[in-house]
Amino acid sequence: MQLAVARGARVIGTASENNHEQLRSFGVKPVSYGKGLVDRVRAISPQGVDAVLDASGRGEIPDSIELSGGPTRVLSLVAFSAADTGIQVHMTEPGAGGPIVLGDILALIEAGRLQVPIAGTYPFDEAAAARQ
Repeated sequence: MQLAVARGARVIGTASENNHEQLRSFGVKPVSYGKGLVDRVRAISPQGVDAVLDASGRGEIPDSIELSGGPTRVLSLVAFSAADTGIQVHMTEPGAGGPIVLGDILALIEAGRLQVPIAGTYPFDEAAAARQ
């Protein structure tokens, strides 16, 4: 979401209420997820949205298709089982485009335009626990 905002997109992000302030700090308009999501998004964007990026895979695909105007305007990073709906599912080779994207991300961090929240730190011997 921060990368989209940095590139000039107007971003609406779904999150629980206690994460709305963090979304606002990133320049994102927050809405609560769950039942009634379509109505909440339409309240702040009556014309719908141009595209949807699904990073949760928790069943929002039908709402995303409705809001964006069609399955080809929905990209999921995780809802592989929803590919039959016509949405785009992101799959790429490891490292594909990575150096270019990483350079863009580092430039935004250096410019103070990208925040990387750190939820916790772990000693090296607990690296496996850090992934959970």
